[in-house]
Amino acid sequence: MLCFSLLLNSQTIKVACVGDSVTFGAGIEDREENSYPQQLQERLGANYKVENFGFSGATLLKNGHKPYWKTAEFRQSQDFLPNIVIIHLGLNDQGNNNWPDHQDDFEQDYLEMIARYKNLSSKPEVMICKMTPTFSGHHWFEEGMRESFKDIQAKIERVAKKAEVQIIDLHEPLYRFPEYFPDNLHPTKEGAKVIADKVYAAITGDYGGLILPVLYGENMVLQRNEPINFNGTANADETITVLFNKVSKTVNADVHGKWQVTFPAMKAGGPFALKFATAKTSVEIKSVYLGEVWLASGQSNMDFKVREMDNAATVLKDSLNPQVFLFSMDGKVLSDKPYTEDELNDCNADAYFKNSGWTASTTENLNDFSAVAYAFAYQLQKHLGVPIGIINNAVGGAPIQSWISRESMEQHPETVSLLNDTHLHPKVDTWVAERAALNMREVSKIGVRARHPYHPTMLFDAGMMPIRDYKIKGVIWYQGESNTEHVNLHSKLFKLLVADWRSHFKNPELPFYYVQLSSIHRTNWGEFRNSQRLLLEIPNTGMAVSLDVGHASDVHPKHKWVVGERLSKIALHKTYAVEIPFSGPLLDFVNVNKNRLEVHFKHGQGLKILGNTSVNDIYIAGPDRKFVPAQSKIVNDVLQVWSPEIETPRFVRYGYTSFSNGNLVNSANLPASTFSNSIN
Repeated sequence: MLCFSLLLNSQTIKVACVGDSVTFGAGIEDREENSYPQQLQERLGANYKVENFGFSGATLLKNGHKPYWKTAEFRQSQDFLPNIVIIHLGLNDQGNNNWPDHQDDFEQDYLEMIARYKNLSSKPEVMICKMTPTFSGHHWFEEGMRESFKDIQAKIERVAKKAEVQIIDLHEPLYRFPEYFPDNLHPTKEGAKVIADKVYAAITGDYGGLILPVLYGENMVLQRNEPINFNGTANADETITVLFNKVSKTVNADVHGKWQVTFPAMKAGGPFALKFATAKTSVEIKSVYLGEVWLASGQSNMDFKVREMDNAATVLKDSLNPQVFLFSMDGKVLSDKPYTEDELNDCNADAYFKNSGWTASTTENLNDFSAVAYAFAYQLQKHLGVPIGIINNAVGGAPIQSWISRESMEQHPETVSLLNDTHLHPKVDTWVAERAALNMREVSKIGVRARHPYHPTMLFDAGMMPIRDYKIKGVIWYQGESNTEHVNLHSKLFKLLVADWRSHFKNPELPFYYVQLSSIHRTNWGEFRNSQRLLLEIPNTGMAVSLDVGHASDVHPKHKWVVGERLSKIALHKTYAVEIPFSGPLLDFVNVNKNRLEVHFKHGQGLKILGNTSVNDIYIAGPDRKFVPAQSKIVNDVLQVWSPEIETPRFVRYGYTSFSNGNLVNSANLPASTFSNSIN
């Protein structure tokens, strides 16, 4: 309100940018033009006068190693008699030469600085900033200062409440753009622009007017039987009216431009009309459905298109379903050549995905949609009889680490290493590392700040952050081909991924159903499939076996309908309590009976052998773990295995050959998983 009154009186509004090297613009080429205060000046225009009072290395702490209090810039910022003061301090306070001894002084020192500015004769409005990121590659992070950084951020929030000043979050937008921080601490001019935009919005209240999340649009499906939260951004304090299914609710955007309104849970149905309106604009959505919403993600086998699958013509003719609604988030850039400048410009968290909007399942729309995801959604709709919304954001070749948030990756030394060294890292699968290096070969020559889609956290930032507030019922996941060289690391990353997504979707029990890799003549695939079986220890997960529909040389087998159907059986049973068989035989335990092993299974009712009189791809070993082919027979759903070469058998393997012809199934003809009781 101060800004508007001054403008009405035709007075120039003076803005003092107080801070450390980030405010000063250290490391930015042509700092005088590209530092955030100068970019802020350009955004605010002639009615404002913005001055940069940043001092490199400054601490907020009076007893810090370089207190801002003692600088000429502090005196000059007060002499400037500003109308608005923007304070961004704290980064240098996290240092081990400051925080351990003086952390208890931080809040009081900050409150005193705010008071010093507020007591100026110009009576300025003071705004304080949550710190810009210190990324894990910076030596401060590796010297154990991460907890200090978090502590300072929390104290800044408390200071804002105590002093009753507005807080500007500079951390969250920039945390998704590590490419803007070449030294992991100081932003480039692109990062400075993000800061300038945030400060501009805080000063003016201009957040771009009414903006709705990416998943809002015609034919959108909302999760039934759950409170319905609509949210978005608008200008500060702007009134938004939401009219849904003839019920109207009104809410005001907060000082940060954010708003949310909640409608009570509804049963499945639709179409319903939905309208968002402010005094200046409105958005009408004529058809909104209530039903079940699922996310399909992973890499190329999840992204594999309906038109490319086996029996595609039949599916596109006979399996269309007008109650299944599709949303595609397609990666814009995938290539086996060095990326061009235009492609590099799309390699960031804001631009990487091209979104289709919601479409009904017509032949035209279905052609280029995920075959596995559609088969899954089709079967759900067929059994549940309600609208199904299926969102697909899978990316070909993507390793699992690209789908995990930086918050989670920074918690573990092994994953921090992946974050800090993205060039040909030895724990990144060879093909993935080499493809990323090839694609990014010209980046320094072209001069674009970009991040490869296969780099850790990139696809999370680009593909998960924009949808994490949209309520979903569960996740189906088909990925792993790009992580088979490092089996144990993948298992750790998978557990991290599931916990991470459950945290961001605010649902600790979010169903997470995944596909076990198929068969192919490639090293490690049997071991990898067994490691995926063991991941079923994670609560509320399920695994669809696909080794029987693999291909000897093609990493993209075409029998996708059966894979989606198997995932649907898991969801129908575990999520919707439909009494149907949903799993093939899974190893339960092994008994030793003289010179034989007796293998017991979960879901082994009606255990049988397909197409042969003996079990294929079955091996046993003694204590030395030297495996030999085994003979076998089934007795009362128990598999007995033996070999004349093994007098004291201890260990068994099934389906461990990378391209397996395993033929064990249960009475529902669902295939047994690769398994072994020998874990080295």
